[in-house]
Amino acid sequence: MSKKLQGNGLFESSRMMLPEHKEAYILHQQNLRKNPPPQLDDQEMERISMLIAESMQLRKEVILVLFGEFNVTEITGVVTKIDLQQKNIKFTHGNDFRWIKVSDIIDGMWK
Repeated sequence: MSKKLQGNGLFESSRMMLPEHKEAYILHQQNLRKNPPPQLDDQEMERISMLIAESMQLRKEVILVLFGEFNVTEITGVVTKIDLQQKNIKFTHGNDFRWIKVSDIIDGMWK
């Protein structure tokens, strides 16, 4: 009997991976590393809302902690506008600004 047919020899000799399979495997591995979004309780959401509102009214800098699928980031700046329909805030740091989804904010503190 041939060595190719013994054990796992048949599949070992014909191993091949299509580019589509490789991409799907890489995507699957990345999805395994995603962080689940944290569930904030009502008190924490209320505290963050108050922080955002006070930052906008007093033009005071805050540090916001933002959730990302792969990492958590901190940004510093002032809230300049709140869009209730889109549930976004306009966050300004110096001359730069960025729109942030309120649902991405997981923590905040005064600077």
